[in-house]
Amino acid sequence: MCYISSMTGLSPIQIKLPNVVIGWREEAITFANKKNYHLIVNDEQRPFVHFFRYEDVKSNWYNGIFELGMKSKLPVPFDIQTIGMEDDKLKIITKGNTKILVEFKFLHIFDLENCYFEGVDQTINDYIVKDYFDITVGSKLGHDIIVKPHDSFVKEFRTIRTNRVDRNSTGDFKDFLATSIIDAQDIKNFDYSDTIVRLLLERKIKQMKLKRNNKEYLKLNHSDRHISKRNFYFETTEDLDDRIVLHEP
Repeated sequence: MCYISSMTGLSPIQIKLPNVVIGWREEAITFANKKNYHLIVNDEQRPFVHFFRYEDVKSNWYNGIFELGMKSKLPVPFDIQTIGMEDDKLKIITKGNTKILVEFKFLHIFDLENCYFEGVDQTINDYIVKDYFDITVGSKLGHDIIVKPHDSFVKEFRTIRTNRVDRNSTGDFKDFLATSIIDAQDIKNFDYSDTIVRLLLERKIKQMKLKRNNKEYLKLNHSDRHISKRNFYFETTEDLDDRIVLHEP
């Protein structure tokens, strides 16, 4: 992996690469590895991965990034501020205000986060949302629970082994993970917030009569929300540079 120091007041760093891939999703990492191309990770978003304590992260994304790093195919650090074009070169500005100019033959675009290219834009239809809920009372359930609500933006509630309790090697202590599909226009709407997801989950808990020692219902605390775009497409308003290739899902 090539790390570039962030220094202001210096001339742009010049890089010459035959094929460049821009993207942060697994599809971009897989493509770059398969073709042996250089990858620029253009956003801090990461695919959702849940792992228990110190388990190895079995993820194509992390394994793919590791492979690219070992092959020196990650030419810039993961701190992209903006990506665009300057003359016929790719222009990258890092969060440390380092300017990098990349001369390339072909540019493969999988994601447009933090990218500003004339004539192309990204439209997101919906998101997949993961909400973590700590079970603060009654977490020792022992068995797994999976609930798939009907006619709801929440598609699934399931228990997962908690990382909050020591000596949980058997996995008896649980937390809840909710999976939702939310339209782009509703992603910031309170009616689709983690508060509403929690209320829906609490209703299910009462319907299933999940109680600690058959006395009080489980109590929840929302701890994290992970949002990733799901369905999206690129819109072109003018002819693109012949060297730019768009890869839609």
